[in-house]
Amino acid sequence: MTRIYRDTINCPRCNYQIKIEAPIKQWIRHHPELDSSDGFTAFDHDLVWHRWRTTHGREVQFMMIIEIKTHGADLSDSQHDSMIIANQLLRNRRQTPTKDIRYQAGTGPQKVYSPLKRSDIRVRHFGIHLWRMQGATPEDSSWMKWDKQAIDTETLLAVLKYELDPDTLRPMDCRSHHKKPQQATLSL
Repeated sequence: MTRIYRDTINCPRCNYQIKIEAPIKQWIRHHPELDSSDGFTAFDHDLVWHRWRTTHGREVQFMMIIEIKTHGADLSDSQHDSMIIANQLLRNRRQTPTKDIRYQAGTGPQKVYSPLKRSDIRVRHFGIHLWRMQGATPEDSSWMKWDKQAIDTETLLAVLKYELDPDTLRPMDCRSHHKKPQQATLSL
């Protein structure tokens, strides 16, 4: 049986709750050949968050997918499984002696072509993150969590601005952790 659709918005005039499911999603949800009892699950990620202009001293862009759950909602077991699998496939951060990267199946490309810049660019993809809150927005929520860690609005803004690392919630480190090749010295 396919789950009941729960996303709603409140009418700003009368405060009546209205379901907000796109027609194509209704078609998928109600199609008998796509029933969840046959092992199908779908969750739409709410944001593909991309910082295409950076000020970190290196020409590197940042990207992540954010799944937002409001009103204290959590992922279903099948959504959680799908999110963990997709997260592993998307990440392209490299493991270093100072950085422990978990839930990463492989390492995707770090350089991709940007039509906007008309050149190859470096991109760090931070995978998929879960942002949960008690209310509908940070302003009307008594609590918020980034993945499983409690956060406040200031921390959330720092993560969204990529000032804090979305994985660790520590200041973003854009330094190269690879040893630089030593240049040969000429001795006479």
